[in-house]
Amino acid sequence: MISGEKSKQKINIYKISYVLILITVFLPLQIFPQTSIQSVYVNTAPTIDGHIGESEWLKAAVVDSFTQREPNTGDPVSEQTIFYICYDADNLYIAARCYDDPGLIAAQQLERDANLSNDDKIVIILDTFLDRRSAYWFQVNALGCIGDATLSQNGAALNKEWDGLWVGKSGIHETGWDVEMKIPFKSLAFNPDNDSWGLKLEREIQRKSEKSYWPVANVNSYKFQVSDAGLLVGLRGITQGIGLDIRPYGLAGIDQKKTEKNKFNADVGLDVFYQITPAIKSALTINTDFAQTEVDDKQINLTRFPLFFPEKRDFFLDGASYFQFGREGDRSNEYAKRLIVFFSRQLGLDNDRNPIPILGGLKVTGQEGNWNIGVMDVMDEREDGFRNFAVARVSRNFGSQSMIGMIGTLGNANSEIQNYVLGMDLKLATSTLGGNKNLSFLLFGLKSQTENISDKDYSFGAEINYPNDFLSFRAGYNQIERNFNTGIGFVPRKGIINSYVEGGISPRPQKWGILQFHFLTSLDYITNMRNYLLTREIRFQPMGIRFNSGDDVKMQVSSHYEFLSENDTISSIPLASGIYEFWQYSTHFSTARRRDLWIELSYNWGDFYNGKRRTTAIQSGYKVMVSLFIGFDLEYTEGTLSQVDFTREVYRLKANILFSPEVTLNNFFQYDNYSKQMGWQSRFRWILSPGNELNLVWNSISQDPFERFTITESAARIKFQYNYRF
Repeated sequence: MISGEKSKQKINIYKISYVLILITVFLPLQIFPQTSIQSVYVNTAPTIDGHIGESEWLKAAVVDSFTQREPNTGDPVSEQTIFYICYDADNLYIAARCYDDPGLIAAQQLERDANLSNDDKIVIILDTFLDRRSAYWFQVNALGCIGDATLSQNGAALNKEWDGLWVGKSGIHETGWDVEMKIPFKSLAFNPDNDSWGLKLEREIQRKSEKSYWPVANVNSYKFQVSDAGLLVGLRGITQGIGLDIRPYGLAGIDQKKTEKNKFNADVGLDVFYQITPAIKSALTINTDFAQTEVDDKQINLTRFPLFFPEKRDFFLDGASYFQFGREGDRSNEYAKRLIVFFSRQLGLDNDRNPIPILGGLKVTGQEGNWNIGVMDVMDEREDGFRNFAVARVSRNFGSQSMIGMIGTLGNANSEIQNYVLGMDLKLATSTLGGNKNLSFLLFGLKSQTENISDKDYSFGAEINYPNDFLSFRAGYNQIERNFNTGIGFVPRKGIINSYVEGGISPRPQKWGILQFHFLTSLDYITNMRNYLLTREIRFQPMGIRFNSGDDVKMQVSSHYEFLSENDTISSIPLASGIYEFWQYSTHFSTARRRDLWIELSYNWGDFYNGKRRTTAIQSGYKVMVSLFIGFDLEYTEGTLSQVDFTREVYRLKANILFSPEVTLNNFFQYDNYSKQMGWQSRFRWILSPGNELNLVWNSISQDPFERFTITESAARIKFQYNYRF
């Protein structure tokens, strides 16, 4: 007994020493001095029309020293770029003149919040708390398409579903293109006692695969890293007003089912937003409606576990980063989806992802000093009555990029049995290792409490991440006990111990028209709680090439091991218990989406448990003209499993008519041969002004449409919302 206790003491001493070493490594690393510009106050606001011509811009602060991050790291921007910045008591004004050949400008998108990764654009990052971790993110292309997001985790996490109220206009002229922006201070949370904000500016020129920044951004940083931003100093006398937004809506519609009478309905609801302090925002929603939300993409499930569908509803996406825990939020971390403590899609949706009424909700998010706060309470109506769900997340920043936090959830969307979860996480991180490299260490632990269950209800894990340009790696460990239950979370697999490691090198040859090579490998190793191997996947990418043109190609090989302790099914096909080992192969090629016509092709083949599988995937898009886009996707899988032949097909067609950045009509058709259903959604959106809009939405389902086209059920909605800002 004594020797055992001494052994445990030694282990604890080693653990404590390890944590102390990590802290001493991460804490002292501070941000290097940054470039700064002096803000300029103007008495007369510039006119925002997409053409720089007002005399007010002549008084503005000027930024014209941009440096390439890629392809030629450290070189000046290849096309002259000038930003102008000024402000008054109510708004921040930013303009940019981007010199270029107007015939070579890549400009395809018009719709608000469209993906501009393949368009020429400018990006503005505003770190309004100057915490070097979180920020607001704005982008505009040459056609006046605007988008926005919030950044967290030093730019590793981007929430593009945040929609601020602001104005951005663009215009193409004979020497290039101009952008003008007006960002109201009422749309931002900030520390009123601090007159300096972090500022980062970027210009992208797609035909050259060029990304240029002010201040200098190195290739080891995240694309939208916050910690190396410059400074915008001297923002004095700015105001958020009362900080109150009242947004009522009215809705009318009709529901039709083939065997039932038509149902007419009308409804009203209300959203209220109030800045409790300049840095903390509250949101109240009553009789919440999501009629204008885009439908989910159909997916083929050829696994033994539930699929992940992303959140698309505005109320839950606004401020979502304040509720992220542990590995969540990192867009490059595929393992993060294996444990999500709070998954908002559990609220207001049934098990088949159909909407159910949300009576109301209250949310408070923001920052106070070094504290980050997120609290939400929502009540929805289910078949068994009303259910209430709550989540609270608090974290504290320390050091340059580190934090410690807690989370708690209450409620169970899967059962009437009550459930709550409590957890803590610690992140030690730096963005200046060796001068300019990123490194982070994460530790987290969770316990659930479910009625009539008293043990084996823990989950914990750790991860170290080195996400840099030439050399990158990630290694992690996560244990999820069999009775661990997240009542409003997402955990597709329990009773496991998951160890994983991935890494690779990505050299930049600077010749042959190649921007970067990617040589990668990974190991995913899952056992049960007695360390009996359940799943092992070893993946190799012997070739990955990204070209200066924006095209890319890659090949992958993977080895799989699966142990089934009992009979199971995959896509309704029975699969006997036992051990399965097999190899799979894949190739992928894509052309740059900046072109009017682009295509992505991938082909996967190989063994599949006790059979074989081949999957062909095609994505394509054609910009017929600026105002018309046609997109087509195909996923076709054929194979055998347990001596049963199968095919799984998904077809998607998009036909979007873009009248202007404010007026759009999106049409989305999709069909899969498993359910034999075709879905059709049309969404007409007219943004009268920021926050005020009209939506017309049509959703329908057709069963067996290729045998006889009959709409079995449909729903039409007209919705108008108006924002009153005080």
